[in-house]
Parts: sequence; structure tokens; C-alpha cells
Amino acid sequence: VLVLNTANMAGPLSTHSMKSSGTLAMMANLMSDKLTLVMQAWRKRRRNYRLLFGTPHREVRLNWQRKIAAFQPGSIFAYERWEADKYGTQHWSIQILQAALPGDAITRVHGINPGAKILATQSGRTNCKSLLSLFDEFGMRGLIGQVQPCDWPRLSHQLQSGQCPEQIVDDWLGKR
Repeated sequence: VLVLNTANMAGPLSTHSMKSSGTLAMMANLMSDKLTLVMQAWRKRRRNYRLLFGTPHREVRLNWQRKIAAFQPGSIFAYERWEADKYGTQHWSIQILQAALPGDAITRVHGINPGAKILATQSGRTNCKSLLSLFDEFGMRGLIGQVQPCDWPRLSHQLQSGQCPEQIVDDWLGKR
């Protein structure tokens, strides 16, 4: 019997939503491999839970709106959660996370199973937009994969203090 712990996943995940026994077997395999599972979901004008960077070990598409990405222990990725209703954006957050290593203390994060180590987090429109600008700046220079886990908290604090993303990346390059 397969039991999926989906209390912190976005939206219902049941055997009814998985069309084939192959998908169910794949999910059982992912859960037994000690991988960190990340739920990605999209619904027009309502919800967008997505990865901003990071390379999953494997992805499983549940339906056209949802898929699950599995990360190896130690992998670093950014996860965006955006929710809205008829009045507009109600919640917007971005977290830079590290998939759990054996013995690590982890934090439960909505949409991440079993949880992950939080390296940096931003919430709110202004903070999220500035973090996206920082990702763009690192991406344009081809450096996003070179940032170490210990650097993300400092970069996030510099961003919150009002430094521009270009200056933050230049400072980071100077300290390497």
C-alpha cells in the first residue's frame, strides 16, 4: 500500500488524479529514494507555484496543471509561490532552498515534501521583484549555479538593505 504524505503539497494529490499505475509506481520510487519533492502547480490568474532555478533529478507530470520535481540531497533551487483571488495578488514569496542532506535539520515548506533547508526567503511584491532582478543579474553573467549555500543569506540581506542587484553581484564577484 502506498501512502503519500501530501499535507504540505499544493492541491489535492490522490491516486484518483494519477491516471496510470505507472505514475503511481514512479511516485512510490521517488518517495523511497530520499529525494526532496517539489510540487509545481498553475491555474490561470489564481496560482503559480514554480521553480525559478535548479535542476531536478526527475520530474513527474500529474496533469496539465501540476507536476512534481524531485531533487537529490544537497541540490539548491528557488521556489516561487504566487496566489491571487478576484482582488489581485494575495501572497507572493520566493525561497532559495537546499534539498535535505541526511541528518540535516529541515523546515516544512508548503509544496515541499518532506521539507528543505531555507537559505533565503523574500515575500511581498517589492522584495520578490528585487530578488527576481538579482536572479536575472546572476543569470546574465552565467553565475547562478556558482553561488554557494552560505552566500545566499548574505545576498538576501544585502538586497533587503536596498543595494541594487548589479552592485550585489559585483561585490560577490570581488569576494570570491
